[in-house]
Amino acid sequence: MRYAARRGRLEVWYICDRAHQYRGEPMCQSIAGSSVDDAVGKLIAQQMTPTAVQLALDVRAEIEARHHEADQLRSRAVERAQAEADLAQRRFMLVDPNNRLVADTLEGEWNDKLRVLANARTDREQSRERDQFCLDKAVRERLVAMTVDFHKLWADPDTPNRERKRLFAHIIEDVTLVKLPAEGITKVHVRFKGGKLQTLTILSPKSAAQQVRTQPGIIQLVDRLLDDHIYSEIAELLNQQGHRPGEAALRGRSDARFTAKRVAYLVHQYNLRSRYERLRERGMLTKQEAAERLGIHEQTVARWAKFGLITGHAYNGHYCLYELPASDLPQKQCSRWNRLEGRVAARAMQAPSQNYQLERKEV
Repeated sequence: MRYAARRGRLEVWYICDRAHQYRGEPMCQSIAGSSVDDAVGKLIAQQMTPTAVQLALDVRAEIEARHHEADQLRSRAVERAQAEADLAQRRFMLVDPNNRLVADTLEGEWNDKLRVLANARTDREQSRERDQFCLDKAVRERLVAMTVDFHKLWADPDTPNRERKRLFAHIIEDVTLVKLPAEGITKVHVRFKGGKLQTLTILSPKSAAQQVRTQPGIIQLVDRLLDDHIYSEIAELLNQQGHRPGEAALRGRSDARFTAKRVAYLVHQYNLRSRYERLRERGMLTKQEAAERLGIHEQTVARWAKFGLITGHAYNGHYCLYELPASDLPQKQCSRWNRLEGRVAARAMQAPSQNYQLERKEV
């Protein structure tokens, strides 16, 4: 286990790094402990019910009764060993000292019986020490009552983690974690003190890179809004709908908002078709193309779009593409320069008649 203080809170990680330490191989697996701890804590809270505790106490009483029976059997074994040792002692004491061979044999038998008696007594004492734990009536009632408030005790933020660990130690033998990156899940195998095994399946905690990643639903929404809105308008719509950037989830900031630059980054990062490309596919013209089509100056195109003669569609701030009417295109109005061109044309038309009058006068 490793602890790290990040963003003002203490985080725990479960790391398997034996191969990395001893053989220099890549780290086997690293799992954030928050989701694992929550899942195991909920499992313990579900298991700790008054009925379950009462059943455990009944099982304990049955085990105590069996221990008592086993102690009686061991006591009888001690009594038999004592009787055999006493019999061997009487035989040795009654032998003729002059008969050294028989005396040595009986003495050896007596020593063997004494060793058997000592082993029987030692075995009984050790077994009684292992089985001496007994619950009185007050402790039983307290355990049953405590399970009613176990959920509150476990969820209380003032309960230190060391107390939770002590509760774990009395209930759980061990927990094995198996991370499956391909499936995005983690298998949690919980083995209880009584031998029961239960497996939990939880979603693997997201890495920092995954946490700052914008949700796919927001990317799809931006893709749809690009048909009719520019970056700043899309950012405003996302903020009005309550969406927040992925970075806000990692840093725990509720005031983070979308901006035009953030939207432009999403469009570039996820290879979305830009609004310029979408407008061009719909047949929109640039300012130069619109001016050539209408036979006017480019500045006139901007003025006509401002007064609604043609439709301008912004695609990047004040840059626009233009949509011309399908029929009845607007015409250029007569200006001072056009009037001068008209006068010159009129004089050219009057020139032949003046030459004819001059010829008559000469005649």
